[in-house]
Amino acid sequence: MFQIMAHALTAATAQVPAQVPVPVSAQAPAEAPAATQTAAPQIAPPLSPNRSKAPKPAFKPINHDEDYSSFRAVRDANLWTRIKYIPLAGNTYASLGGELRLRPELRIGERWGRGPQDDDGNFQQRTRVWGDLQIEGLFRAFVDLEHATSTGLDSVVAPIEEGRLDFNQAFVEAHVPVGTARITARFGRQEIGIGNQTVFDMREGANTRRSLDLLRVMGTMGPWDGGFLTGHAVLEKLGTFDDETNHDYDLTGLHAGRTFGAGTHTGRAEMLFVSSDRASVSFATAPAARDRRRTLSLRYAGKADAWSVDVEGIRQWGAFGNLDIDAYYVTGTIAHGWQGGWKPKLALRVDVGSGDRNPGDGKAGTYGPLFPKPLTYNGDLGPHNLTIFQPMLTLQPNAKLTLDFSAAGLWRTSIHDGVYSLGGQVLRRADETDSRFFGKRATAAGRYALNPFTTLGFYTIYGDVSEKFKPGRDLFYAAAYLTFRI
Repeated sequence: MFQIMAHALTAATAQVPAQVPVPVSAQAPAEAPAATQTAAPQIAPPLSPNRSKAPKPAFKPINHDEDYSSFRAVRDANLWTRIKYIPLAGNTYASLGGELRLRPELRIGERWGRGPQDDDGNFQQRTRVWGDLQIEGLFRAFVDLEHATSTGLDSVVAPIEEGRLDFNQAFVEAHVPVGTARITARFGRQEIGIGNQTVFDMREGANTRRSLDLLRVMGTMGPWDGGFLTGHAVLEKLGTFDDETNHDYDLTGLHAGRTFGAGTHTGRAEMLFVSSDRASVSFATAPAARDRRRTLSLRYAGKADAWSVDVEGIRQWGAFGNLDIDAYYVTGTIAHGWQGGWKPKLALRVDVGSGDRNPGDGKAGTYGPLFPKPLTYNGDLGPHNLTIFQPMLTLQPNAKLTLDFSAAGLWRTSIHDGVYSLGGQVLRRADETDSRFFGKRATAAGRYALNPFTTLGFYTIYGDVSEKFKPGRDLFYAAAYLTFRI
């Protein structure tokens, strides 16, 4: 069935005219180095009958950012366009979508040799189906169901690895034009990705994606956009329809952004503030306590011809138990690309997450990420108390194939704090060594578009842990994946 659908949809979109509009996104792709923007969906004018050819798929990292209102004049082009635009009455239409991802993994030296290990491989599958009901420009209801399983995983089977059939998203949305501005109010369970997803990430690399239970109000006016959010995290569980609102993890935030320039010279400035309250958090230097944290992020991303830059600084303050929070995180990437040959792109990335410099000074100095994006594909290390220096290379041998390579040195920012996983688990205590240098890491990844709906890819990571952080194991992670999306 999988192969039949792939071949049918590929044949249906074999001829795509360049002038036909593709779906308009409410947010730029997460990997774009500049001008990532949150905007309200736009309604395209209907196409004339002689241009009713099938548009090319333009899938987005977050599925509800896709807008298929422009398909009303081309819906009869093929099976896929009929699924993406189902007319109901007047300007009311429905849209259906889905995803299947199959992924075998090999994990040697999980958590750099700490805790339960899985040395003989495992197999993961993630299936998602979603439906979107819209009254164009006025109202929307969106539902996204996810079912994810892991087979043969001998280590820890956590909700990030497995989640039986449940609502990944379920929200309603209203649109209100106010002069030249446009206001959108959204309520319910939803994925969220703001800016470069440093603070809010939808967790694409994991077997289960992440969503939050929020009320969001968003607006756009000219080059400006911004919004307000309040709600809770989701308490994820392994069973069927058992995920629930986590009332022990509250958050409220504001964000704003502005784009500059056009063409080959563009930029974007962003601000994000989040007030979070978690009932219990622990660090290597302090036992579990209530964490009331304020997080302020300032980011600028821009490009000028072949050069691009993305810099973000995060400051945290508040109270961790009886301690005052004094933490920070800085990340920056500068890159240069060439258009000839394999279109090589060289980049340098630096990340610095603060650690607790003096556990006895009455301050909690460890950077505490909220819903972070992993630093590598498998989330081997978290940004807490971590400094990374990482050259990167991207190659594109042809339009369908992309290859990524990187090498990194890993240090503890403070020798008085530990080493953490992405989820905050302490992998090395502060008193296990006096060394700052933790180890080296190399990664290689590739993805190939078999057709507009199917992607084949791989990624590998090798981490060489420093002798002063042993006993432990070097880390080797390898995975291949096949993703089919409609």
